[in-house]
Amino acid sequence: MAMSMPKIRIIANACLTRCDSGEGQIIPIVDSYNMSSEDRDLVLAQIHTKRPEMEETQSPA
Repeated sequence: MAMSMPKIRIIANACLTRCDSGEGQIIPIVDSYNMSSEDRDLVLAQIHTKRPEMEETQSPA
């Protein structure tokens, strides 16, 4: 079962914060949360909604 949308938004914001603080690229940061592929896709979609330019730096999963 997918995570709730509030949890998805929290994780997406945490990933953006970590990326902004220089911890690395967005994909490895998202993958460090060890989520199901469905949740991972939802987090990446939320990140893209907030920061469309992040999609350009994503590598294929």
